[in-house]
Amino acid sequence: MSKIFVLLILLINFIYAQNVVALLKRVENNALLHMSYKQQPFLCQPYAVETVPELLNRTDVNSTCKNYLREFRLAYPKEKAYAASSLHIQQQYSVSSMDGKCLLHLSSGYTYSEALVEKGYARLIPSYIFEDSVIEYRFKRAVKRAKVKKAGIWSDVNVENCFLLPPKK
Repeated sequence: MSKIFVLLILLINFIYAQNVVALLKRVENNALLHMSYKQQPFLCQPYAVETVPELLNRTDVNSTCKNYLREFRLAYPKEKAYAASSLHIQQQYSVSSMDGKCLLHLSSGYTYSEALVEKGYARLIPSYIFEDSVIEYRFKRAVKRAKVKKAGIWSDVNVENCFLLPPKK
């Protein structure tokens, strides 16, 4: 795993602030995609968001919230498989590196992070400092649309409250 981490750091430094076309090799979950650029593997984590799997894996989340999140995943089985069903293995995607995370661009014009937020499968990290005001605006609009639709995490006040926890540092 440390070899992949080193490759990820090198790749991020190489592609910082520019788009590259990378190949999706494997989907682990909504929060972790295995990709390859010029035959070099790297891990792609969605930019500026925290997903349900990430919140479930945090050690600072209490057992009550973890139970709400598990119940949410049972009630919304599409959440667990969202990345696997919406992204395609062995397909190339345009990817930008921002703050050490991936901004993966979809053919729909959205980014993968925006899509996760709009579906209600991730939250925008509170008080996140965006490098780009256009991206910030797009993400905030995705949050608004999700809340209005009561999509995913916004459909259950208990789950929503779990996502009010401050981000892990």
